[in-house]
Amino acid sequence: MKILIIHASAGAGHRKAAEALSHSFTSRNIPNAEILKIDALDYTNPFFKKAYPAVYMFLVRYVPLVWGIFFDLLNFPPLIPVFGFMRRLFNGLQGRPLIKYILKEQPEVVICVHFFSAQLLARLKEKGLYKGLVVCGVTDFGVHQFWINKGTDYYFVASDLTKEELINKGVPSEKIRVTGIPIEEKFRKCHSQESMREKLGIDTQELTILVTSGGFGVGPIEKIVDCLDGMDESLQMLIICGKNAGLQELLAGKNLKKKVKVFGYVTNMDECMNASDLIISKSGGLTVSESLAKGLPMIIIRPIPGQETRNAEIIEKYNIGTRLINIDDIIGQISSFLSDDQKKLKQMKENTTKIAKPDAAENVSKWVIEDLLKKQ
Repeated sequence: MKILIIHASAGAGHRKAAEALSHSFTSRNIPNAEILKIDALDYTNPFFKKAYPAVYMFLVRYVPLVWGIFFDLLNFPPLIPVFGFMRRLFNGLQGRPLIKYILKEQPEVVICVHFFSAQLLARLKEKGLYKGLVVCGVTDFGVHQFWINKGTDYYFVASDLTKEELINKGVPSEKIRVTGIPIEEKFRKCHSQESMREKLGIDTQELTILVTSGGFGVGPIEKIVDCLDGMDESLQMLIICGKNAGLQELLAGKNLKKKVKVFGYVTNMDECMNASDLIISKSGGLTVSESLAKGLPMIIIRPIPGQETRNAEIIEKYNIGTRLINIDDIIGQISSFLSDDQKKLKQMKENTTKIAKPDAAENVSKWVIEDLLKKQ
């Protein structure tokens, strides 16, 4: 038996979801099973491989409004047939090496955690060229039309609201499983907050706020830190700068009143989350899922129009966080969280259990092995 997991290196979230799935399937020690994990962009031409993530990063970093308009247009029902045809044609041309690879390997199951490969696989299934199962994993809490293809056999999604959205877009309920978004196993592990704070070298009793903005360290982190530093409330900060070495050096050298611990790119985000009471971050699907697994209420600063905005909307709907456009509002927002003996913050932390699914990777692998493959 061969199971193929396909991601795309357009943002770290898709890759991390694929890695979590690969680990879960492998740990099951399925007899005679081969678990393969590939980056779809490795099976395209070199220019496309570089341009695909680069164009996306440029748009969301420098002209997010343009990206938001583009995102909404491609999700606008009257335009879906036209853009769908153009997308199938374009992806088919760029994805020929990937198609060739899949037809050669003929895995029993292909799990796609990015819409580029999901569209290609669904098309192969429609044409009868691929006979195995096509499973699509939506790695956001909202569903763009990009994820939906007639040839897809099954979907796994983040929440009941995500499932409802898929159904409203015409996907039959029986094709959808609410599993959560796959995250690394270490986010499931429980450690005492005090022990994690000791390990990170910070005060064990102080209110702790985690400030991060993804692996590239983009966004108004310095201004957020300045706002927090000016608050009357007693608190300390863990600041994750990602691969932005300049930002790390700048913040490490600032003369701040509050206690801070500044990091660059980290591989122990789970420990940083475990040590914190609140996270200020972007609202990517994986970041939200990891925060929920750790019971962290969220403040989302300026979510990217499109998928991040939808994720932030669902966070607010479940009352597990809030989003802010104006950074100056962060002081009042945190003060309201801490008022009345932190009643609001405690309620949000409790609400995370309503939607958190730390066992998502295990849920998916069990479902595929024990339910879907037995039906074939």
